[in-house]
Amino acid sequence: MTSSEDNRQDRESLKSKRPECEKSYNIISIPMGHSNSYLIVSAGRGVLVDAGCPGKIKNIQTALEQNNLVFLNIVLIILTHTHYDHTGCLAEIKKRSGAKVLVHASEKRCLEKGITPFPKGTMWFSKIISEIGNSLMVSKSKYQPVNPDIVVGNEYDLGNYIPGAKVISTPGHTAGSISLVIENDAAFVGDTLFNVMPWSVFPPFANDIRELLESWERLIASSCRTYFPGHGRPIPFHKLKNSYEKKTKKSKEDL
Repeated sequence: MTSSEDNRQDRESLKSKRPECEKSYNIISIPMGHSNSYLIVSAGRGVLVDAGCPGKIKNIQTALEQNNLVFLNIVLIILTHTHYDHTGCLAEIKKRSGAKVLVHASEKRCLEKGITPFPKGTMWFSKIISEIGNSLMVSKSKYQPVNPDIVVGNEYDLGNYIPGAKVISTPGHTAGSISLVIENDAAFVGDTLFNVMPWSVFPPFANDIRELLESWERLIASSCRTYFPGHGRPIPFHKLKNSYEKKTKKSKEDL
């Protein structure tokens, strides 16, 4: 067989494998102040995870323009939880896009009122921040109220938006924290994981540490390759698993 025939067969082989390797969606990461939003686009329809800090609507618009999209391409907005740095631009995005808003039942009333208390600190410095936040900085907890369109419980299928996608309950940071999981590939986890320190993904704020670690178990069981947090860079599976093992070992030693 000639070299040109070998090359042709290699190209044909790659063509036949390509549809199996291609994803049915595209992930667009959008910095929104000190938090992250993510736009997942499938078949021309966008699912936005979280709405960032107030005053950052231009960041959404820029990301849309760079990907030849408009606000009307956003058809669903998922809130991993309802803290102000994840809901800051929600009302304006909903108004421009007409997208439905999805939230967990435990945080429905917070969203409708436009205020969610600061969570408890898990470290010495974050405990101080939490105390100050809930006593002297109440205005920082406020955002423009929004009435949700979809209220979920423990699990919600999103296959109509993104093939293989579902929302799962991952409480701990807040009672109504949720994550978007796409098969065993990607998970969008809000503040259930923080990737701001090189040695751990444990969040500095969480209302219930026991529930948080149970949620970590659920995320590990999903076996996703990458976890996209509300703060920091994407997290590979091994970093989440290592952080969980270290944290649970320390907890047992403290007993």
